[in-house]
Amino acid sequence: MPSSQGSPPKPPKEELTGRTLKNFFWMFAGGSAEAVLKIVVVLILARLLLPEEFGVVSAALTVVALAEVMGRIGVAPSIIQVKTLTDDHVATGFTTTLASGILMTGVFFFLAGQIADLYRMPDLEIIVQVFSLLFIIKGAGLVSEALLQRKMRFPELAVIRLASYLFGYAIVAIVLAFLDFGPWALVWAQLAQTLLSTGLYLRLAWDGIAIGFNWSTFVTMIRFGLGVTLTQIGNYVSQNADFFVVGRWLGAEALGYYSRSYLLLQQGAQLVGRMGDQVLFPTLATIQDDHPRLERALNRALALTAMTQIPLTALLVVAGPEIVLTLLGPQWERAVLPFQILISVLLFRTGYKFVGSILRAAGRVYIAALWQWSHALAVILGALIGQSFDLEGVAVGVSLAITFCYFSGLYLVGRFIGVSGRDSLRRLVGYTALGLAFAALLVTSKAVLAPLGLANPWMLLILFAEFFVVYVLLFTFAPNMFGREGEILKEQILNRIRRRRTKT
Repeated sequence: MPSSQGSPPKPPKEELTGRTLKNFFWMFAGGSAEAVLKIVVVLILARLLLPEEFGVVSAALTVVALAEVMGRIGVAPSIIQVKTLTDDHVATGFTTTLASGILMTGVFFFLAGQIADLYRMPDLEIIVQVFSLLFIIKGAGLVSEALLQRKMRFPELAVIRLASYLFGYAIVAIVLAFLDFGPWALVWAQLAQTLLSTGLYLRLAWDGIAIGFNWSTFVTMIRFGLGVTLTQIGNYVSQNADFFVVGRWLGAEALGYYSRSYLLLQQGAQLVGRMGDQVLFPTLATIQDDHPRLERALNRALALTAMTQIPLTALLVVAGPEIVLTLLGPQWERAVLPFQILISVLLFRTGYKFVGSILRAAGRVYIAALWQWSHALAVILGALIGQSFDLEGVAVGVSLAITFCYFSGLYLVGRFIGVSGRDSLRRLVGYTALGLAFAALLVTSKAVLAPLGLANPWMLLILFAEFFVVYVLLFTFAPNMFGREGEILKEQILNRIRRRRTKT
């Protein structure tokens, strides 16, 4: 009989909110540091590499992302979600992901020429062949990463992501770009980052990792994992269809501009969305049969997101030109308007990930797959129609698609799980009014400062400082403006400060 690694800890009702917030803040802190680091790296690389060089590598990464999803076949979510984890689960999962990674390496190595022809980018072939090595490397670490998430070891996860980006990607990319490696600076940096992160995952979660295979365990995992994989493929299409459309119909240079504006957008969206999803899914899996608690968790997550993301969106839209021109340089002006359009739906891009967490935690993986594929179809249509109007048209089409995904996801959660998001929608109205007030304040400030002829970095610094000061003052002296979430968050922060003072 296979030994058991136990069930994920089921937190008491009164501890769920505090534990989730604590884990979220760990991932948020790590994600914040990573986001700042990525911005610094972009600032440097944008001045060393050409837009078309970014475009070719971005096209290759869309292929890598597809192969990664297919290679995972839903094993990692199965490891997290299963109520009682055994050594058979771990060994079977490790063997499956490793074998799948080897298979994907072979397939995409030999299809590289056809992929380059599809994109109409001859230089893409050799890059895809080198990138195919990523599938074996990532496949070796997927189960260890899932074990860390299952055990809610979020401090370690945050450190791994930050360290692998800093010592793997950032340093390698910058050094090689200075040495005139061109797009290969990004290629070797991606390989270094993946190799380092996989090594760290295996180092911290090696227990039970072994070559082994149990057919009945595999079938059980795939029954859940197949639905997750279908969802992830739909998610892949929704996140990469616009890149394919831009690259094929508008060219590598246009894809370079679009990919950089999208990367700047991701720092805001992933900071809360991806980190929150990785915290919420393991937490919600422990209460998957308790619908009232699922409903409270969903509404709390969406409201907290709106509280931070809507005012932040106002800042990023108003300061969009200064952000792009300061970080990327004047030669990237073509990326300004696409960035402003894409960032305008930051809340929906972040919040839809939480909806997906609820569907997966409740075991509704095939409903989640259907929902994700409807989003993918909307992105494809939006990008294809929009490309007739250049990059701005693609950005509008993709933004409408993500808005559709957010609201349709809330409907499905209510329809098939009985978890209503109405409470968060009501609070969304109040936070929207707050965001409009911030936008009006920042636009007015920008108009007043315009005659001074300030350089972009100085204007950006003033706008960010003004936003931060006003937000902190409101949060400190008028937390009721941020609803119940603002009061809870303030109390959590004050409690932590009191505990630290008590210890000292």
